[in-house]
Amino acid sequence: MTFWENLWIYNPKEPLIFTTGLFWFWFALIIIAYQFLHSRIFWRNLFLTVFSLYFYYKSGGYFFFLLVFSTVLDYGIGWALHKTEHKGKRLWLLVASLVVNLGLLAYYKYAYFFTDTFNQTFQTNIQLLDYLALACNQLFASNLVVDKIILPVGISFYTFQTLSYSIDIYKKELAPTKNIIDFAFFVTYFPQLVAGPIVRASDFIPQIYSKYELTKAEYNHAIFLIINGLIKKMLISDYLSTNFVDRIFENPTAFSGIEVLLGVYGYALQIYCDFSGYTDIAIGLSLLLGFKLNLNFDSPYVSASITEFWRRWHISLSSWLRDYLYIPLGGNRGASIFTYMSLPIVLYSLWFADGYKIGINAQNGVFITIIILIWAIYLFSKLKFVAWINVPFILSLIIYLGIERQIYSVVGLSFMFIFQLLLLIKPNLKNAVTTYANLTITMLLGGLWHGASSLFIIWGALHGVALAVHKLYMDSTASKNTKIIGFRKFIGQFITFHFVCFCWIFFRAKDLSTVNLMLEKMAFSFNAHIFPQIVSGYSIVFGLMLLGYLLHWLPKHFKISAQNIFGKIPDIGKALLITLVIVLLYQARTAETQPFIYFQF
Repeated sequence: MTFWENLWIYNPKEPLIFTTGLFWFWFALIIIAYQFLHSRIFWRNLFLTVFSLYFYYKSGGYFFFLLVFSTVLDYGIGWALHKTEHKGKRLWLLVASLVVNLGLLAYYKYAYFFTDTFNQTFQTNIQLLDYLALACNQLFASNLVVDKIILPVGISFYTFQTLSYSIDIYKKELAPTKNIIDFAFFVTYFPQLVAGPIVRASDFIPQIYSKYELTKAEYNHAIFLIINGLIKKMLISDYLSTNFVDRIFENPTAFSGIEVLLGVYGYALQIYCDFSGYTDIAIGLSLLLGFKLNLNFDSPYVSASITEFWRRWHISLSSWLRDYLYIPLGGNRGASIFTYMSLPIVLYSLWFADGYKIGINAQNGVFITIIILIWAIYLFSKLKFVAWINVPFILSLIIYLGIERQIYSVVGLSFMFIFQLLLLIKPNLKNAVTTYANLTITMLLGGLWHGASSLFIIWGALHGVALAVHKLYMDSTASKNTKIIGFRKFIGQFITFHFVCFCWIFFRAKDLSTVNLMLEKMAFSFNAHIFPQIVSGYSIVFGLMLLGYLLHWLPKHFKISAQNIFGKIPDIGKALLITLVIVLLYQARTAETQPFIYFQF
């Protein structure tokens, strides 16, 4: 493909991402054009919207039409919500936005999960088609694959953004945009479009109508962030992935336990550098264009508790889940109708996860349905003896499913068993118990947001339980506002980091058998004595890992000082430094373009 063809034709092997020369070619042209447009708000927004749509087409191909559809739909629903005061109509408009957006997300992200489970349960042979690809073939005489559903780039991110717009207008916390161009600009804004951070409508839309401003400090900060992000992604993340981490996770049996452990440490650094590197570049680019995106990562591996970790890791997602899922569930206030509705959804999801893994047992589904019905009767009747009937029934089913090795169902039922038992024995702890349930459900669904995989469900459940346990500890010891210092902080950081790394195994591994192999290797074939040989054989890999972790764990004031020093360098010095970085990254780059990890979500 020639250079000019590559400018306009989508190539799935060469997406338009921040680490490609083509992107920087276009961004240079944008900056030149911006000199004439930045003071004209409408034309600036239109110009950036057109480029953002081009950017998405070059990153996601024909899914461009899906993005346009979501934009038009939610713009219309937003205006309809704003114009009507009728409560029933407003509710149905919000439901329409939720159903269509989440329905599209479910179709592209979870269709195989549910279809395969259905086929196993009822011995059917339903085959899936990508109807959008089929329509494109009919309209444009293209030759797109229709018998395989491919996940659209960034669908989880822009779906959450458009939902925040509809929900905030419904709650009368936000006025709609003045026109569809402005809304399209919010949805498609290219720096954060395909991998976040998730931008709230209430944070970004007011900036659409603001005059362009870029102080010298913001300019220096933007350039520093872009350089920092490119180094994180291309020098550290891509190199670790290609030369060490991928090999460990693809075939753990070929390595010793200590190599597997180092591979897990490597992945923890890889995913951080990959994702935070993307958001550093996104925030830097956005600053140069006059828009501010919120911080998305804040040195998460220095956290002394799992609660602190989620205040520092993927902040835009954790805050979105808090405000649009955890609080509606009841949050710290206790149970809501959503909490009780979520329990059966979680149980059925875990039962489906077992079925996807080892085959559906419809009889077990019937028993789970009976448990849910008994629980519903108790909630409506408030008769305690009804709930007590459920206790031995759940316990018996847990034992039976444990023997059948239906692990996910056992986890879900155990959660419900503990939840019910605590409410029956200690009704005065209802608010506390339901708060822990809300935390666990939120994180479990957060795991499911990453994909239709039982491993993502486990990853989310582990973090949810850990958050609940930590909250229980803080409530029991009245240490919620106590600052952790000294040796206790070090112990907290050590435990939190290794718990997060343990969870990353489930997040990265291709299946549960790989997880088991990796854990067995670390437990029974550790072989610590070969550590010097490993370091010698992977000297560059471990040198980068050491550098990455040392920079990550530097105190915050050192990082601020480094930014200040960079800001004082003359422009010619900055240009020379950028040139040096480009040469270094060119030498370190892999043969093929390495997409950002979160493109798949």
